Amino acid sequence: MKISDMLKMCLRNLWRRKGRTLLTVTGVVIGSCAVIVMISLGIGMNKALDGMLASMGDLTAINIYNFNYGGASDEEKTPLDDAAVEAMEAIENVTCVIPKLQVDSSMVTIAAGKNDRYKMSWADIYGVDFSLFDKMNYSAEQGEMPTEAMYKDAVVFGNEMAYQFRDTKKKGQNSYTWKQELPDGTFSKPFVEPVGETIMFYINNSKKTDDEGNFLYGGRGYEHKLTGTTILAMDPNWETPYSIFIDIDLAKDIINDYNRLNGVRNTKGIDYTQVKIIVNDLDNVAAVQEEIEAMGFTASSMAQIREEMQGYLGIIQLVLGGLAAISLLVAAISITNTMIMSIYERTKEIGIMKVLGCFIGNIRIVFLMEAGLIGLLGGIMGTLISYGISAVMNMLGSGVFASMMGIAVEDSRISIIPIWLVLLALVFATIIGLISGFYPANRAVKISALEAIRNE
Repeated sequence: MKISDMLKMCLRNLWRRKGRTLLTVTGVVIGSCAVIVMISLGIGMNKALDGMLASMGDLTAINIYNFNYGGASDEEKTPLDDAAVEAMEAIENVTCVIPKLQVDSSMVTIAAGKNDRYKMSWADIYGVDFSLFDKMNYSAEQGEMPTEAMYKDAVVFGNEMAYQFRDTKKKGQNSYTWKQELPDGTFSKPFVEPVGETIMFYINNSKKTDDEGNFLYGGRGYEHKLTGTTILAMDPNWETPYSIFIDIDLAKDIINDYNRLNGVRNTKGIDYTQVKIIVNDLDNVAAVQEEIEAMGFTASSMAQIREEMQGYLGIIQLVLGGLAAISLLVAAISITNTMIMSIYERTKEIGIMKVLGCFIGNIRIVFLMEAGLIGLLGGIMGTLISYGISAVMNMLGSGVFASMMGIAVEDSRISIIPIWLVLLALVFATIIGLISGFYPANRAVKISALEAIRNE
């Protein structure tokens, strides 16, 4: 028999018993639909997780902080210095190493305005390499990012830092201006508009104070005249709003000036406060992080958090897939039952086929083909219904899901059905049908031709 003849026979037999076929196909529809929807929910959760973590930071970034987690002494602690930075740059798949150096705010007094009228009450001061500033994914809200010619003289303000200047000629609460939204949607003006303003950094003499207890300046040679170039836009991780940034070499100079002015001896050099490492690909983050930790540093990354959370999501997805698989198991039993009933009803037909010289293999293929078609039809219908269910779920629940997860991304769909999942579902449903039809097909070929012809 030709394949086309066997296919026509299968379709004719299925159509002749269309009521039973429809009921059997329905079981496969429910099973395949459940599998697709459950897996699509897992894919949606994974994508939502990536979106949430990406909004919190670069997934290819590794952060190293100069903290003494293990309680080791300064002698035992691995220094986070220039030598360490060079070693990190040499690690394979590392594209960029960005050191940050924090300057203790007690070391300097930051002033602006005529006769230094306005002074900053406090600040997180960081020295950075401005040539790598764009790698930190910071953007300017006002002004422009420092150019190479002005690195040494530039100061970049976080979104909230302009409001930290106080007016020294006023007392109490009147000496501050607070950021408040006005009826027209704009915000109240600070005492100092930093962009284009001259900003003075005075090195404090910790041994001398004025009548109000403020440190006196170190005098000539212990001051740095800078220019405000930028106010940064608010970043989602809140790394920048209450920080100001200066050139990293200038930060080192300020620390050295302070030590020299106040008689502080530092024989070990300056360690960086933080180092951010950018890896070329998300898949390489874990390996690079292992190498960094082998150097004696404590490292963390969003990729590490992602891997841990994906483990929990994987368990949830496995449970959901298991529940859906139960539906397919029931469908498989239904297909087996349908095919066995079909054999009992078609015993005489099987006998005639054998008498006419039909190969046993062809008879087996006919029954396997019928079972496979039931699985394929159920898979196709289940896929179409799954798309409808997925669309409804995304329409009704994506906003709620996004707010619960804290996602700030455009794509916050609950259910995502990629093409590979559709193909997998169709193949799986067909295989389920073939497996379910294997026993009935073998049973059919074992029927005696003479007994089958005598059967009424």
